[in-house]
Amino acid sequence: RETSGDYYDFIPLPAGRLGLVIADVVDKGMGAALYMALSRTLIRTYAVRFPNQPELVLSNANQRILDETHTGMFVTVFYGILDPHKGEFRYCNAGHNPPLVLSPGGEIRTLEPTGTILGLFEAAFEVEEIPFEPDSLLVAFSDGVTEAMNRDDEEYGDDRLQELVARLSRLAPAALRDAILDDVERFTGGAPPGDDVTLVIVKREA
Repeated sequence: RETSGDYYDFIPLPAGRLGLVIADVVDKGMGAALYMALSRTLIRTYAVRFPNQPELVLSNANQRILDETHTGMFVTVFYGILDPHKGEFRYCNAGHNPPLVLSPGGEIRTLEPTGTILGLFEAAFEVEEIPFEPDSLLVAFSDGVTEAMNRDDEEYGDDRLQELVARLSRLAPAALRDAILDDVERFTGGAPPGDDVTLVIVKREA
């Protein structure tokens, strides 16, 4: 149980774009880690082949996973492509926890799933595109954050995370990361984590 199935990745793409990945493989242990490594390799391969089409990246990765594995495991994936020159963010969400995007005006948007999880059956994915203006903030996370439990069996929850992000959105990404992790630890009262905790925080500078 000390071997994680979560992972994140940053993929340099042509024309100054950046691919952002956060994913969560079901279960723990060596099998989950190997499945994660395969998923990461496939997503990286197709990200280079389809540098502005996240839907094709995930659909092709999904098909290869189906062709090459027969374990019954699966992985949730959020994959987005940030174009800082155009101020655009194109993404697909394959059943992952909806990341948060905070606009410069303080409005929070959740990036809901646009397709199913990878590794169970053939599927198509829809792509969404949103503006990512200067001072915009993206917070992507695994369920180890929002489903962290305290000693009264209460979950940390999406609402608590959104309130914290809105209140501390002016912090630098590293400081915001630390604040979220500290808040989750205070909430759980030092209880052992029930799942992997992974965060990806991206802020566009003015």
